[in-house]
Amino acid sequence: MSKAENSFVSGIKIVFTDRDFRTIFISLFIIGLSVGGFMPYLTVWATNTLHATSFQAGFLFVPMSIIGLIVSFYLASLSDKWGKRKPFIIWALLIGTISRVPLAFTHSYTIALILLAIGGFNAFSFFFALLNDFIVKKQENKSQAGTITGTVRMAFSQGYIFGPMLGALIIDHGGYTLLFLLSGLLSLATLGWVLFALKEDSMPQTSAHAPSKAPAGIPSVLIAVFVAALFIFAGDSGRSMYLPLYITDTLKQSVSIVGILFTVTSVFELVFMPLGGYFSDKIGVKRFFIIGIFCQFIYFVLTSLHLPLSGLIALQVLYAFILSATMGVGMVYAQSLAPRQIGLATTAYMTAIQTSAVVSSLAMGSLVSVIPLPSTFYILAVFAVISGVMFLFMKQKSAEEMS
Repeated sequence: MSKAENSFVSGIKIVFTDRDFRTIFISLFIIGLSVGGFMPYLTVWATNTLHATSFQAGFLFVPMSIIGLIVSFYLASLSDKWGKRKPFIIWALLIGTISRVPLAFTHSYTIALILLAIGGFNAFSFFFALLNDFIVKKQENKSQAGTITGTVRMAFSQGYIFGPMLGALIIDHGGYTLLFLLSGLLSLATLGWVLFALKEDSMPQTSAHAPSKAPAGIPSVLIAVFVAALFIFAGDSGRSMYLPLYITDTLKQSVSIVGILFTVTSVFELVFMPLGGYFSDKIGVKRFFIIGIFCQFIYFVLTSLHLPLSGLIALQVLYAFILSATMGVGMVYAQSLAPRQIGLATTAYMTAIQTSAVVSSLAMGSLVSVIPLPSTFYILAVFAVISGVMFLFMKQKSAEEMS
């Protein structure tokens, strides 16, 4: 085994042999299963059960985006000052359970908006902030940060492999009521696992996260990161919201085909996530990240060409590589821009995922009734160009410069 292969394999091995990394891996797997089970079908559920228009279906993502933007930044800053993540993870999982279960019984569009708004505060960014804390604490793993982060991010993809398939099966046999109940139960299961496996004595309390070390306010570079990431994930949100409608309404395929397409992406993420992290360690995080954004541009241009189902399936493989750069490596890059405010850096990047739904729903939802649905994906290609240019000219700062 060559030195490069050994470095890649050892990076993956660390995740499964280290108790702390393994705990986060399992937590994100369950979350992926929960989110993957219902998120691809949210717009379809809204149109079929709530009798919402296409615009209203996309707008369902807006309340959770607003709450995520307002609340998550404040709590992330608080976690940096406290040097603690676990209490925020616990409350986020509890709120997620409380907000999701009632969706199983509502037939009101207004109530659905409120419940999804409550669920806007999520544990995802806090898990990755904690992951970075552990990497910093275990100094010998710093050189493999990309590989470790990519492997842990793969856990969410693994959950997302089975989530859409499970969701489609549940919808066919138990309907959307059972779907949302199961999603809430999985959120509760994650909470139980965190309480059991995430031991207090292992929590990082490094000098980088001590209360007196974290500077106040949001650095301008993180504001720039948030805006640039907003355009990246506006593309991802647009795909999540309108690709299912493209498949069911334009191509006249069943909801099971939606699950298959999203599963194809998740399956290939298992390969691209750790590999993407490894190659970013070798060629540079920023360089690999920009390549991923360029591929996102190509993906949306091709999706706009009214492709048949076979063409869309092939594109989902490319999107798995794109996610390895934008979801995995991009987060490592954001964290490196503000090494003393990891919670804020992670939240700035991850909150863009939620807030991006506002951008994509307004941009695509306003045009979906005017032009053919596949053509609206051209807008997302433009978003990829904007984000790529912004990140290309963004200057990375070292920990010394942040002092």
